[in-house]
Amino acid sequence: MSARHLIRLFLALCAVSLLLGNSNCTQNNSSDAPQFVTTLAVQNTSGQPSAAFFKCDIVQFVLTIRNRTDQTQSLFFNSDELLNLAVVDAGTASVVWACDSDSSSVTTASCTIDDSGLSTPSSSGSGFNQIDFKAFETKTVTITWNQADNNGSQVPVVPANPGTSTTGQYEVMGGFTVFNTTGPGQGSDNGASMAEGLPTASQLFPSVYRSTLNAFTIN
Repeated sequence: MSARHLIRLFLALCAVSLLLGNSNCTQNNSSDAPQFVTTLAVQNTSGQPSAAFFKCDIVQFVLTIRNRTDQTQSLFFNSDELLNLAVVDAGTASVVWACDSDSSSVTTASCTIDDSGLSTPSSSGSGFNQIDFKAFETKTVTITWNQADNNGSQVPVVPANPGTSTTGQYEVMGGFTVFNTTGPGQGSDNGASMAEGLPTASQLFPSVYRSTLNAFTIN
């Protein structure tokens, strides 16, 4: 092999090395990369994905949070409330129902949570609760909703002749009310954590602890 060919081969190997060094695999281990990802699925009571429900059907929300790192992680909460969900009228910030809206507890008549022992008291003895994750571990919580709004009434359904009306069309966001982020969950600026109570318009966007808005209808 000639010297010119050897030089070309060396340069090609250098280029490949640089590309690999800037790959997503490397970025995922960076301190600047998000450590968690939170998703929300809308299901029927059979556990099947669904975007349409009949009046009075039980709606099932499956909230998932995944530790993306190869290290153990812990999330801390300054109350018994670990998570919240909010249903809004489609395309708006108008909250018709929040999971924690009618009680100081997250387990209410209109919102039932199976957290399967998700959290434990903080090991620091500070009175916080915490969720511990193994490397790459995923944790899942199931929340059921009976279609009652914040006043306990059945939410509106899609009218028989909807026309351009969006009545009966909804979006839902779920997330974790994490304290160890920019601002506690109940703060005026709750950073990446899910709001306790009714979220504001500025809090209805996804983050490491909040899901995207998922659309569904009630007919």
